[in-house]
Amino acid sequence: MQNSRDIFLTIGKKNYSVRTPLSSDDIDRVRALIDQACGSVNREAEQEDLLVLTCLRLAYSLDALGSQVNSAIKIMNEN
Repeated sequence: MQNSRDIFLTIGKKNYSVRTPLSSDDIDRVRALIDQACGSVNREAEQEDLLVLTCLRLAYSLDALGSQVNSAIKIMNEN
């Protein structure tokens, strides 16, 4: 990747090193999405469970957004 750099993302209870070409603003947006999807961390939960729950929350958010976009497109096409 051109102009890539290493960053750290916290998901659940762990930090992950990721190499990315994303800008600082884009990385901040990604971190905010992860934080929102991850919610407050239950220190008793296993890391793998936290990762799965975060993934499921992100998938649900994408699906809900897709439904909203499809509804908006349908309304626009009817007019």
